[in-house]
Amino acid sequence: MRKKQINTRTTSFLGKPIDKNKNYIIIGAGIAGLLCGFYLKKAGISFRIIEKTNRAGGVLGTQTKPYGIAEQAANGFLWTAALQEICDDLNLEIITPKAAAKARYFVRRKKLRQYPFSVWETFGIVRRMLKPHRAPIHTLEDFGQAYFGDTFTRQLLEPAMGGIYAAPLEAMSFPAILGELARHIEAHPFLPKALRKWRKERTKNNSPKPKTASGTHSFAGGMQTLIDALAQHLKDHIQYNTEATKKDIQNTENQYIITSPAHITKYFFDGKINNLLAQIQYTPIISISLFFHKKDLARFKEGFGCLIPRNEGLTILGVLFNSCIFEQRVSDESVMSLTCIMRDDSPNLSLIHAADIDVKNLVVSELDALFDIQGELLDYAIFRWKEGIPVYSPQLHEVLFEIDEILQEKYPHINLFGNYTGAISIRQMSETIHKLINPTVLF
Repeated sequence: MRKKQINTRTTSFLGKPIDKNKNYIIIGAGIAGLLCGFYLKKAGISFRIIEKTNRAGGVLGTQTKPYGIAEQAANGFLWTAALQEICDDLNLEIITPKAAAKARYFVRRKKLRQYPFSVWETFGIVRRMLKPHRAPIHTLEDFGQAYFGDTFTRQLLEPAMGGIYAAPLEAMSFPAILGELARHIEAHPFLPKALRKWRKERTKNNSPKPKTASGTHSFAGGMQTLIDALAQHLKDHIQYNTEATKKDIQNTENQYIITSPAHITKYFFDGKINNLLAQIQYTPIISISLFFHKKDLARFKEGFGCLIPRNEGLTILGVLFNSCIFEQRVSDESVMSLTCIMRDDSPNLSLIHAADIDVKNLVVSELDALFDIQGELLDYAIFRWKEGIPVYSPQLHEVLFEIDEILQEKYPHINLFGNYTGAISIRQMSETIHKLINPTVLF
C-alpha cells in the first residue's frame, strides 16, 4: 500500500490570496501586522490597522538600561531581500555582526565547544546517517534518532532546534518545520540523496540575483528601531486603543487580516475554528538580559552564543553574547551583555510566576557554572511571556490545513497570519507578505 503523502504548506498566510481591489482591516500592530501594513501601503491597497494597546510591536521591543540595551524578544533578524527593501524605504541602516560573533558553541560537560563530538562519536553519526530508514517520521525526535542517533540528537539537534522553537524535539513536527526535506525523505529514505534533492530544489527556486548579505543583522538602537520606523511610516493607518470584536469581523464588506496570537484570535470565531485555534499550544518563555564586567567572566569565549542540551541539567536553553554580536549594545566596552532564554515546563508555571530576584539568582548560578563569574552582576532585565512561542507540533501542522480550508470556504473575507501560521521569524513573515503582493519575485 502506498504511504500517505506528507502535507506541506506553500504559504503561512491562511485564507484567500490578497485582492488588491479590496479594503483591508489588519487586527494587531505587532510585527506581523506592521509588515502587512507596509506592503499593502507600498502596493497602494486600502487598509487600516486596529491595535488594542497604545503601542506597536507586540512582543518586540528594546529597553534602555544604565549599562546598555535589553531586547524584549528577538535581538536581530536573518537578512533577506524583503527586509532590506523595507529598511531601504524607511532609511534604516542595518548593522552587521562583529567578526567576533562567528563562533557558535554547544555546551558539553559545562564547557563551550564549537564541535561537541569525539572522533568515535562522529564516526557513529556518519555511519548511521548513511543508512536508509523507512519508518514514519512525524517529529524532529523521530528524525534525529533515525538518521543520527541519540548522541547527535541530544547534543546538537535538540539544543539547535530548541533555540529557535523553544520546545522539546518530541513536540516538534518534522514536516511543519522542515517541510521540503520531509517530502524528499519520504521519496528518498537515503538521507544523502534526499539532501541532494532538497538542495537542488532550493537552488532552482532561488532568485538568480545573488544576495548582498547573509546571517543575523540588527540596528544600532536595537529592534525597537524597526518597530518605531514602521509605526511612524504607518501612523496615518493605525488606530491605537481600539479593540476589534467578533461582531466587527462579520462585516463582509471588508477583508480582515487577523495577526493576533492564536489564543486571542480564537475569540473572533465560534464553532470549529474556535476549537482548532484553542488546540494550539504556546511555550512559556523567560528572557533575561544581564550585564557583567568582562574581566569577571573567567572562562568566557567570544562568539555569537551557546546552546545548552537538556542533559546538562541547566534551566537555560541558550545564551546570546549580545555585546560580542553587535556594536552599541553596552555603554562601555568593559561591560559584557548576555541574554539567557528559558522555557517553563512546570505544570504550575513556577518560573513564570517566580520573583525577579529568584529568576536572577538561578540564572547567575548557572552562568557561574559555565563562565566562572568572579565579580558581581551589574544589572539585569527580565521579560516573561506566558504564551511565548507557538509549539510547532504535529497537531498544529494538521490544524493549519483545516483552518485554511474553513476560511476559504466559509470566511473568504478573513485571513489569519502570525508566528503560529508557519512564519515564526521576521524574515519568514516579510518574505511571505512580499511574495503575496509580488508573486513573481523569488528570494
